[in-house]
Amino acid sequence: MNKKRVVTGIFIAIVYVAVLLLSVYVHPIFFDLFIILLALGGVYEMNKAISKAYSPPIFVINLVEVWLSFAAFWCAQYYFKTRSAGIIAYFIALAVMVVVTLIVTGCSKKYVKGNAVSTIGIMLYPCALLMLCMDINYYMMSGSVGIEYSLPHRNIGIMLMFLVPALTDVFAYQVGSAIKGKKLCPSISPNKTISGAVGGLFGGLFGAGSVLLLIYLASRFGVNLFGLQMLTSGWTGTIVNLLMLGLFGSVFDQIGDLVASFIKRRVGIKDFSNLLPGHGGVLDRVDGFILCGVFYYMYFAIMILI
Repeated sequence: MNKKRVVTGIFIAIVYVAVLLLSVYVHPIFFDLFIILLALGGVYEMNKAISKAYSPPIFVINLVEVWLSFAAFWCAQYYFKTRSAGIIAYFIALAVMVVVTLIVTGCSKKYVKGNAVSTIGIMLYPCALLMLCMDINYYMMSGSVGIEYSLPHRNIGIMLMFLVPALTDVFAYQVGSAIKGKKLCPSISPNKTISGAVGGLFGGLFGAGSVLLLIYLASRFGVNLFGLQMLTSGWTGTIVNLLMLGLFGSVFDQIGDLVASFIKRRVGIKDFSNLLPGHGGVLDRVDGFILCGVFYYMYFAIMILI
C-alpha cells in the first residue's frame, strides 16, 4: 500500500477525531470551522477544475459568498436561537450573491453568461450542500445554542457523518479489490465495481452499528459517550432508524463519489488537487461526506417535524 496514502489517511483520521471531540465536548463552533474550511478548499478546487473546460467562475465572488453567507448564518443562529434561523439567513445571503453575480456579469465586458453559470454552480456545489451539513450542528432545543442543549439527532448526525462515509470507502475498497467482478458505472468511474458498492453498504451499516453500540453503552452505564442518546423513546425505533441511516447514508456517500467522478471526467482531471498526498484534494476526500450529510440533515429534519 502507498506509504503516503497511509500517512495522509492517519492525519485525516486524527483531524476527524479532533473535530468530533471538540464539537461534542467543547463548543459547536469547531464543527462550523471545519465545514467552512472544507467550503473554502472546495471553492478553490472547483474554480480550478471548471476553468479547465468551461467559462471560469468569478473566484472573488465565490470567496465573498462563502464568508458572507456563513456569517449571515452564524449571526441569525446566535441571535434568534431557533433551528431554522441560520439556514434561512444563509439562503437569503446566497440569493443576494446570485443577484450580485448576475449584475456583475451583465454589466461587465470581461464576463459572459458562462462565467455567471460557473460561479453560481459553485455556490450550490459544494457550498450550499456543505451548509446543510453544518446545520445538523444546530439541532438543539428551541431557543438555545450550546452542546448542553443538543438534541440526540445532532450528536448522532455528526458522528455518522464521519463514520459512515469513511467505513463505506474502506469496505468498498477492500471488498471490491478482493472480489472484483462487474463494473458499477464504467463510463464515470472505471475502477468501481458492484461488489465494492455492496461492500460499501456493509461498511455503512457497520458505522451505524458502532454508533448504536456506543448509545447502548452510554445508556447501560450512565456515561457520556460523545453525547449520544437514543433517537426515540424505545430501542426498536432507535435501532431501525440507525440501520436506515447507515444503509442509506452509504448509498448517498457512493452517489456523492460518483458525482465528483463525473465532474472530474468532464473537465479532464484525475484529482481536484494534490493537497492530500495519496488522497487527492479536499473534494476528493469529502465528496461522499457532502451528500451523506445532506441526507442526514433531511432525515433528521423530518424526524423532528414528525
